[in-house]
Amino acid sequence: MSAPSLQLPPAHEGGAEAHRIAVFRDSPWLLGLQVAILLVITGTVVTRFWSDHVWFGWCLVALATLLWLPELSVPRVRRWWYVYVVGIFVYTILRSYADETAIPTRFDYVIEFDRLLPGPQPVPWLQDLFFARDRVTWFDYAMVGVHWSFFIAPHLAAVLVCVFRPDLFSRFVLLMVGVMWLGLVLFFLVPTAPPWFAGTTGHLDGVYRVMDFVGGQVSGDTYEQFYASLGEPNSVAAMPSIHMAVTFVLFLWARENHRRLQWPLLGYCLLMGFALVYLGEHYVADEVVGIACALAVYVAVRRLLGPAIQAAR
Repeated sequence: MSAPSLQLPPAHEGGAEAHRIAVFRDSPWLLGLQVAILLVITGTVVTRFWSDHVWFGWCLVALATLLWLPELSVPRVRRWWYVYVVGIFVYTILRSYADETAIPTRFDYVIEFDRLLPGPQPVPWLQDLFFARDRVTWFDYAMVGVHWSFFIAPHLAAVLVCVFRPDLFSRFVLLMVGVMWLGLVLFFLVPTAPPWFAGTTGHLDGVYRVMDFVGGQVSGDTYEQFYASLGEPNSVAAMPSIHMAVTFVLFLWARENHRRLQWPLLGYCLLMGFALVYLGEHYVADEVVGIACALAVYVAVRRLLGPAIQAAR
């Protein structure tokens, strides 16, 4: 008696199944849903709803993952938009938990680091030179504008890289998301109050949050909503400075891939660093560690993907 033979489906049936999967994956309606969920997530970040109802944020992450799952196995550029948007959104949600652990908020070590620098202590010195509580000047507006440019510049850069250098988009996404997640680890390990917060508690006399004065002049309600969605979920996520880390990553990316932009972006880094200190948002120590995080992620991505090739000069 012969052993029963294993019945395999005809080859054309497997081919038909693969074809159906490909048709589903490339269907316009699925792409529309994928784009829509990423736009909803992006819009949710700038509202307070996600921070008041964190469960809603996690539901959006689950839905986005479900919709993008068919795309993630295909080596196409657009899948990296899922990594970029969802990676930053998950970072934003987890960041809101970083000040709710048993680890106490630190104030003193960053103040002591800045005191070791040559010359006067940077934050109070700059505010003594340029800031007056009874009036808001063009300089204050300019510095706040530099700070707020952080919420536009990296994402504009992501669009431009995707459009003009799609071969480098995966590298760009890994740099951006990687540096935020490395910073997130430090938020949990060393929750650190920014200078303006230290000023309100008496740890650093004579330091104010300049942004509050400017925001009140521009539009109090809009500023309060904006700060509530992005700042209030964690007011002590100062170490490292993600503003400086992301800005320096832009410089590092241009230095390797688009040399003509490296010097303007280095100037942008210096301007951002100055603004963050003057506004009372960060100590110099926060910025130094932010730059170190950018360098660490840059080296890791180069080792993972290798140096960029055929980079525009």
